[in-house]
Amino acid sequence: MSQIPPPLPDSSQPAPINYHTPRGPEPTGSAQRVFDTVAGPNIRLKDNLIQLVSVVVGAILGGAIGWGLGAQTGLLVGLFLGLLGSLILSGVIIGIVRLFRR
Repeated sequence: MSQIPPPLPDSSQPAPINYHTPRGPEPTGSAQRVFDTVAGPNIRLKDNLIQLVSVVVGAILGGAIGWGLGAQTGLLVGLFLGLLGSLILSGVIIGIVRLFRR
């Protein structure tokens, strides 16, 4: 009696590519890998919290400094510069955290 082999998997859709970090397996899809290296949304809670705290603190400090320098116009300029600076700083902090997490 011959045995019937199991059916082949559906090859119309390729399986998602998973990659692993040196610390251990981190099941993320190929899309997240592109987001990490090029641009796009980030689904890591820790990174998002770092960015949130940085931007809020930067906006408060920039607004306070701007208010002290010159009323409402200074407040708006200070808020903008604080947000811009904290956005850049949060990216640097996230990069440093990822460097040490390896």
